[in-house]
Amino acid sequence: MKLSTLYLSSLALLPSFIAAAAVPDAAPRSEEASVIGKRGPEVNYLSNCNRRNGAGIAYQASYIGWYANQDNSQGGQWPDSLSNEYRNWGNGGSHLDWTQQQSIYFSDSGISVQTNLESWAWSAGTGNWAGTARRSSDGKTFNCYRDNDRQLFYRGPPGLPDGTDLAIQCFAAFYCN
Repeated sequence: MKLSTLYLSSLALLPSFIAAAAVPDAAPRSEEASVIGKRGPEVNYLSNCNRRNGAGIAYQASYIGWYANQDNSQGGQWPDSLSNEYRNWGNGGSHLDWTQQQSIYFSDSGISVQTNLESWAWSAGTGNWAGTARRSSDGKTFNCYRDNDRQLFYRGPPGLPDGTDLAIQCFAAFYCN
């Protein structure tokens, strides 16, 4: 029986195809590469918070919580970076009015975020566009949307990352991504 040259050459290449198909499965994948593939976009939460000490003395404050991965902001996790604390002293030390332009500083990174929400932003429906925010370090502009004031995170003493003994409970007013 005579085999054609074409048939023989295709048989000779078969081991190469099998080896090529096996290489991706044999190569170890880095954990970082698999995490990066699953990451959601970064997000900034414009948050209104309550602070309380062990004696029950409480006050209101506002922060921006930054998450490198939006997926990590849905289960009460502490943000990757939390801005300095801000209070509206023109209104007795209450939460900031996020519809007023704000410049919020992050002392851990030296970065500021400028907010520019529309005057009607508080009445926007959940998930509706409400304005923008801009990061100083790279000029990146984020679109901001109304959140539903859900609890973003809570942390009680001891061992708070900001070094205080004040519990912190923050609610997501707006998110910018």
